[in-house]
Amino acid sequence: MDYSQITVDERNIADIQRNAYMKLRNIAQNEGIKFAANLYWQELDGVEYLMQAIGSKTKVVGNRVPHIEEFYKKYTKEQKAVVLEIVALRKLIDHHKHQISRSTVSRVPTDSALILRKLEKDGLLGTHFIISGLQCIYAYESHANVRFKQSLKDKDIYNISNAASKSLVLLGVKGDEKKLFKVLMQIDSTYKIYGNKGRYRLTNKNNFSVDLVCSENIESNWMLSVPRIEAIAFCDNGLPVPFICLAPHIFALYKYWQSKNYQEKHKGTRANIDSKQAYAITDMVKQELGKCITNEDYTAVPVCITTYKDQLATEAQECFSRTYEI
Repeated sequence: MDYSQITVDERNIADIQRNAYMKLRNIAQNEGIKFAANLYWQELDGVEYLMQAIGSKTKVVGNRVPHIEEFYKKYTKEQKAVVLEIVALRKLIDHHKHQISRSTVSRVPTDSALILRKLEKDGLLGTHFIISGLQCIYAYESHANVRFKQSLKDKDIYNISNAASKSLVLLGVKGDEKKLFKVLMQIDSTYKIYGNKGRYRLTNKNNFSVDLVCSENIESNWMLSVPRIEAIAFCDNGLPVPFICLAPHIFALYKYWQSKNYQEKHKGTRANIDSKQAYAITDMVKQELGKCITNEDYTAVPVCITTYKDQLATEAQECFSRTYEI
């Protein structure tokens, strides 16, 4: 194997962080909307009214009568309970982030983390954008609670991990480039957008880049129709990072197919890198996630790629039945 399982203690801490983050996300998506308003009493022309304020907008709920008072008491009690839960969850995450940052749990570069959290907050991750490219491996490690060997990561899995720390690859459809640029400008106003015809690169002053591949529609890009996984990974400071990306067995098969294309083009180094990525991820899937895979998963994958499915499985098994050297 070219990965190792994280320790039981690390897994427990990671699970605490993930669960706390998912609860916060659920509150934001549901309770946050329900209790967004601020209620207060105000006297108008000698009569007390219950006022509701949301942002800069204010309206009268009703004058002070028993059923309005009961509504006020119930609302404020439930609102306070939600606020206390949010405070407790944030404290829990803050407490454990230091343990995560000192552990062997794989961590996502800060620039990517900021973007992915923002996309999720705005409801765009998984609905308009999914993650592709090398950063998917962070999600696979987190999903399976493993860590790919450092030597392999530096040389093969992350293709000298420096590359993954300076870029993020997203998939979308035509028009999504405008949405993405707007999001990135809210994070960092130095982002500039380049490209056309469905391929865009957005780069900031620190040379961190986001590559966006847009299709005419979902049906025209098989990668937008295949199974995905949702995972909570962690960034450099130990805080959670949401991921929605290609399922690992689909990603591995795609990388193997790429390696064959590079071989035909006499690009041996790239072919070797992609094949080792495919072998390592395939082995991890087989050992840790095999029960989750069905033949239907490959329905949307082009035949030219699925043709290599059995060959990849055979070569990956042969690769890990002997000592693996880089």
